[in-house]
Amino acid sequence: MAEELTVNGVPIGGATGGGQGPARRVELPSGKMATVRKGCGRDLINANRVVPNGDDGSLIFALIAELARVEGQPIVYEDVLAMELADVLALETEVVDENFGFPPPRRSRD
Repeated sequence: MAEELTVNGVPIGGATGGGQGPARRVELPSGKMATVRKGCGRDLINANRVVPNGDDGSLIFALIAELARVEGQPIVYEDVLAMELADVLALETEVVDENFGFPPPRRSRD
């Protein structure tokens, strides 16, 4: 069995995914099943590539597409835009809770 190459615990060299730990399962309001994994820096870079004109408001939609699967299938940014609002809000909550569940560090006063 080949050893997996990692940097700071993140798989590299053609590895997919990147989030640590198992994906959380969530039943969406539409009744569909989704999984949401914890993200890594690569996911944020990929999401930024998708967002038109650096629109921060759309970044969370792109992150949802990077980190979630619906009914076992990967989704893309346009899929999130076309989803029922209740499903989008449920996925947004999961992505934010999984990745930003703590307050940001305080800024230095220097």
